[in-house]
Amino acid sequence: MRLHCPLLLGAFVATAYGHGNLEARREFLASHTNNLNHCGSINKDSGLYQRAIERREALIDHLLAERRLQRRQVSSVNTPHKSDKPYTASTAPSVVFAGNKSCVLSPETTEGPFYVTGESIRTNLVDGQLGVPLHLDIQVIDVNTCLPLNGTFLEMWSANTTGVYSGALAIPNGSGMGDKANLNKQFLRGIQKTDDDGVVQFQTIFPGHYTGRATHIHVITHLNAKAEANNTVFNTKVTHNGQAFFDQDLIDKVEKTAPYNTNKQTGTKNAKDDILLQEAATADPFFEYVLLGSDLKDGIFAWFSFGVNPKLYRGIMAVAENLKGGGKMKTDNPKLQGFDGLFPGGFPTSWQPGFGPSPTMNAVTPTKS
Repeated sequence: MRLHCPLLLGAFVATAYGHGNLEARREFLASHTNNLNHCGSINKDSGLYQRAIERREALIDHLLAERRLQRRQVSSVNTPHKSDKPYTASTAPSVVFAGNKSCVLSPETTEGPFYVTGESIRTNLVDGQLGVPLHLDIQVIDVNTCLPLNGTFLEMWSANTTGVYSGALAIPNGSGMGDKANLNKQFLRGIQKTDDDGVVQFQTIFPGHYTGRATHIHVITHLNAKAEANNTVFNTKVTHNGQAFFDQDLIDKVEKTAPYNTNKQTGTKNAKDDILLQEAATADPFFEYVLLGSDLKDGIFAWFSFGVNPKLYRGIMAVAENLKGGGKMKTDNPKLQGFDGLFPGGFPTSWQPGFGPSPTMNAVTPTKS
């Protein structure tokens, strides 16, 4: 069986494994997903929301000054830009914040077959990749206390402009992931520890698409992770495992520019992406954003806040490890019939939407003080 999609998700999963398991996943999401509606007044009174406004405004001003650009938009940085919500520039910030359904808490989404453990702690993830500059501000809130979740490692990764993930290999199929040199690359991957406001900021590029999936970024938070001496993190216990998306009109504009317009892989619209549709049933997994200049090449500033329950976690699997001597593919992942040619080391994910068991949520054992 020859597949044209390195991630084997979306329509293929729904067709090959039926809709029964997808329904089971929806039920799991419904019972394990919360948002931060109950935290609106608390975060406003504590000053957390105001600090977020000031932090994002300050970063935008810095980026504009650095590029000698004028503001393209006169609206507040916290004016939402979501395709599925009727917010306008006149919507009260308290309404926007309290109704932010992007705040999902459970590890509800597949980690995908190209999660790599052992990534570097860093802010700039570009590594020479060309594309539209993307500056991210991501905030994590404890859904139990409504307080910022500080000191937690947050990891993100995405595909480049032509749909290639770094750090891993896949069967040569036009995706660019058959090149062995790709195993030792780390572009568009990184991890950081959240600050006192539960925030990390990354400099990356707007991701490209690959066959079978809408444009997205992977985001996970780790449980009790520690930095290694070489400034990397090896940890496969997560308290959140999700994917964040962008408005379709923004994606369409970006993909008309170079080098995105050289991508030969088949694109998938948001409305056709099964993982996005399942997330959107219980959450609002879209980045809010503003454009930094008069042209997309000037860059995008995007932000995303979400809730995490640090009392629950589950394990995930990696397809590869980023080791001191270079990247290494894992060989001990579970076998999945029909996928040996693509993943000879085993199918590298403990749970995919549409097949396999739902993820087992484990409770964190309290520690004595």
